[in-house]
Amino acid sequence: MYNENDNPYNNFLGIMREQGEINNPVPFLIGEVKTANPLTVAIGDFVLERKDLKINSFLLKNYQRRLNLATTGATGVTNTKSGGGGDDAFASHAHDQNTIGIPAGTYTTLDDFAVGDEVLILVSADKQQYIIVCTLL
Repeated sequence: MYNENDNPYNNFLGIMREQGEINNPVPFLIGEVKTANPLTVAIGDFVLERKDLKINSFLLKNYQRRLNLATTGATGVTNTKSGGGGDDAFASHAHDQNTIGIPAGTYTTLDDFAVGDEVLILVSADKQQYIIVCTLL
């Protein structure tokens, strides 16, 4: 009777799988923010402190980046402003806003991590570096 354990190809494939799991661990882990300030992140029972982490700068409070927002359609109304002079043509009035564009601006992030946030962590092969890549929804 045929036994799959007698198949040398299956045995070889099993050895390759075992070695792959040992020598090529999964490089990404999911952690949970336990405290925001100071930052601590738990991966199961393993807790990482801020000094143990490298963090994608996009995720940090006060991160700044330049931007260019091409002119695009918009809705809104300008603030009411009086023109003075007593002439009706200069009376207080507002205008519809139809377009907006920001040719050279800067945005600043206002927050970073909150307790309970899930984060994707890249782990170095030697398990000495932990890099927070992004937050997860």
